[in-house]
Order: sequence, then C-alpha cells, then structure tokens
Amino acid sequence: MSLDRREFLLALAAASALPAAAKAAPWRAGFATVDITPPLGVWMGGYAARKEPAQGIAQPLHAKALAVADSAGRRAVVVSLDVLGLTEPAVDRIAGAVRRQYGLSRQQLLLCSSHTHSGPIIRDQLAVAYDLKPVQWDQVRASTRRIEGQVIEAAGRALGSMQPSRLRWAQGEAGFAANRRTAINLDGPVDHAVPVLAVERPDGRLAGVVFGYACHNTTLPASFVRYHGDYAGVAKADLERRHPGVTALFIQGCGADANPQPRGTLELAEQHGHELADAVDRALAGAAEVTGPLRTAFTTVSLAYAPAPGAEAWRRKLDDENVYVRRHAQMMLDVIARDGRTVAAESAPLHVLRLGSLCMVALSGEVVADYALAIRQKYGRGTWVAGYTDSVFGYVPSARVLREGGYEGGEAMLYFGRPGPFADTVEATVLNGVDALMAAAGVTPAEGT
Repeated sequence: MSLDRREFLLALAAASALPAAAKAAPWRAGFATVDITPPLGVWMGGYAARKEPAQGIAQPLHAKALAVADSAGRRAVVVSLDVLGLTEPAVDRIAGAVRRQYGLSRQQLLLCSSHTHSGPIIRDQLAVAYDLKPVQWDQVRASTRRIEGQVIEAAGRALGSMQPSRLRWAQGEAGFAANRRTAINLDGPVDHAVPVLAVERPDGRLAGVVFGYACHNTTLPASFVRYHGDYAGVAKADLERRHPGVTALFIQGCGADANPQPRGTLELAEQHGHELADAVDRALAGAAEVTGPLRTAFTTVSLAYAPAPGAEAWRRKLDDENVYVRRHAQMMLDVIARDGRTVAAESAPLHVLRLGSLCMVALSGEVVADYALAIRQKYGRGTWVAGYTDSVFGYVPSARVLREGGYEGGEAMLYFGRPGPFADTVEATVLNGVDALMAAAGVTPAEGT
C-alpha cells in the first residue's frame, strides 16, 4: 500500500524526531548473571598466610556474561568471574562445553578472572601455598566443577537474551593503583586507565557496562575470611545500584605489579570501589559510538622457562627451612619422576576481540603493566588490554621486570608449581603473538593513534 505525500512527510518527521539510539541498532547484545558463591568452608585462594577457610559471605560472588553479535551474525561472549584465576583444565572444560552447546569456537570466548583474593581456589592452582587436607582439596574440586557449570550456564543465558543494541566506548581514569615493586624500582609504572564499554538498547536505555582496571584485588587482607569481590565487586554493585536494571562486568587489566593503596580493610575496599564506579560514570558521559564489524582472533604462544635445576638440586631443597621451598622441591621431584624432566615452556593463550574501532587484547597469566602500556602505545587509545584471561598459570614479567627480579620477576612461580622464572624471550614472544593476532583482526599500528 502506497502513502500519499502528506502521510510520507508525517512519517519522515516522526522518524527524525526519534532519539538517535532508536534509529539504528547495529549490534545485538545480551547479559547474564549467575551467583557462583561456594558453600562456606571452602578454602579461599590467593594468600599463603590465610589460616582458615571461608567463614561467611560479605558479598556474593558472580559469573557475569556479555554476548554480542554484529549485523552479520558474528558472535562473541565475554565472561567475568569473581575468582583468583582459572586453570588450563578448567578453561578447556568450559570452552569445550560452550563449543558443543552453543557453537562458539575458542576465539569467540573470553574467560576473564577478577583476581579477587577473597574467592575460592580453582582446582589445584597455587597448591604449594596451601596446607590442605585431602577432604579440603575434595571440597575445592567440587566447588570448581560447580563453577565451571555455572560459567557455561551464564554464557548460554547471555546468548539467549541478545537484543538489538548500540555500543559506546570511552576511557576514564582512577588513581588508587600503585606500583608495588618500589623496593626494587621506585619508578615502576602503573596503569590508571579505566576502559568502559556501554551497551544501550534502541530506546537509549543503558543495559550493561563492561569496565576494567589494572590493579590486584587485594584490598582485603589474608585475615579476611568471608567471600567478597574486593574493590571490583564493590564497583560492580555500586554501578548496578546507581543504574537499576544494568549488568556490570569487571575486566582485570595488566595489574600484576600493582596493589590498591591504601589497603587492609573492608572500608578501603568500599572506598576504592566507589572511586572506580565514579570513574566509569564520568567516562560514560563522553562515550563515543562503536560500529561494526566484530572480529575475533586467538592463538597460544609458548613461553620458554629459564633452564631449571636437575633432580639432585631439588633434593637438596627438601631440607630448606622454608616450608614452601620444601613443598615445591617435592613437587618438582614428582614431576621429574613422572615425566623425566620439569616443564620447559608454558602454553599462553592470547585473544583479540575487535568491535569496530575498539579492540580488546586479552592476555593470559598475571601480566605486568609494561605490556598494556606498550600495546596501547603501538596500537592507540582505542585499545583495551586485559590480563588474567583464560588460564592464570603464574606471573608474566616484562623483560625489565625479569631483569630486576623479585616476586613478579620469578620468585612467585614457586607457588604456582613452575620450575622457575621465564627465559628472557618472554616479552618478545607475547608481543609478537599480539602483533600477529592484531594483523589477523585487521588492526594496524596506525589505527586509533
């Protein structure tokens, strides 16, 4: 049926009067939230000095998922979890189930841990640090299996809830992160950027927000034995309270060498969380639209370890006065007895998720700030660099941090059950892998600069 000229002009005027967000919705996006708080009594991850398992719930822990698709139907899912980190077997089980059930490949799924030190241990991560009885490890394994299923559920629910949407992107700043290696290097860098991705419905209503920060979630001390998301959990809850109906996801940055300052109390966790939520809200006010297409890329790189001691050297460490050194030595001897040698390299997953002009580079492991600063310098402000994605197998130092040594430079790998520090090729290997993925996603160094 045709319109006469007057009807056509009225329809055109009505369309012109619509809010900009209602005229076009180039994306589809959906969210899901699942409570992953374990039962009380499960040991909490992150602190070797902790003396007892979880005794209460100060804040529920969550897995939150964002599913997004462009106008051509290309999809991706980002899941953020309130845990210290995932292990490779946990990632493989989750990714395998998501592939079978929802048809998403590994490159379309990002699993991001907040690195809260007030959440449960995942599988056997940092086993050297904990003196647990077999029944306690059974509780950890049962909790891990439950969380794996809940993450799979969250991904499916987010995919099933996708609606027409518009995406907006901005970058703010928060100042409470501080480089924690000052005893080694007073001029160590810190990344204060707060990247923000807003998801709006066609009527302009805010449906969700994804935000990041590069800082350990360690405001709460080892003596705190209640589940809590630390400053990141406070920021998420604060944003959802300020914006009813919104789902907020936190993405940990390259904060392996940064701690919140000051730290040590629940009140300070709340203070930092509110500061971060304020930074997100300020950024939202100036967010620019993101148009398609969506592109994903994934690879694993092999990070070589420095040459490790032989069996006799490990046997001598069995008499060390440090209990953690003794446990680690016994673990290495068990590996040698089983495999003939300690592991020579680590398989490190790398992702690129490109949403038009916004590109997220997601790195595995505990990554120091140098990586984010270098990648953003090369690829521009429209680059979001995340750490703690997929498996968290240990610290990933830059060449500078490796030379300086210290906890992040290699000492911490003892607690992760690794043979020692990485070789001096580690930074080049990671950055070369990122360059290859950026090229595969169609991103050049000139973009966004």
